[in-house]
Amino acid sequence: MLEASFLNDIAKLVGSVAVIAIIVTAFGLMLGFLKPADAFKRIGVIAGTVIVLFELPQIVVRTWSAILWWQRLALIAVGLVILYAVASRREKRHRTRA
Repeated sequence: MLEASFLNDIAKLVGSVAVIAIIVTAFGLMLGFLKPADAFKRIGVIAGTVIVLFELPQIVVRTWSAILWWQRLALIAVGLVILYAVASRREKRHRTRA
């Protein structure tokens, strides 16, 4: 039940942001700040992003609920190792610059 509510909230938020982005793009087109070809590209990018953001949470929730507990633990362990590796690389980079 909580997952469905969460996904509905995300869908509403993404839809609102997409409408605002399309309105801003339309104003830019009307005021001459954007060329028509650029406006169509931006609208295509907005639509593609909306589709991805609508589908991505559903895919993650379905996948997470379908896997077994030991697979979840393995994914968490892999994520922690990746975070540790990125953090250690960032520290090395900052030490060499200073």
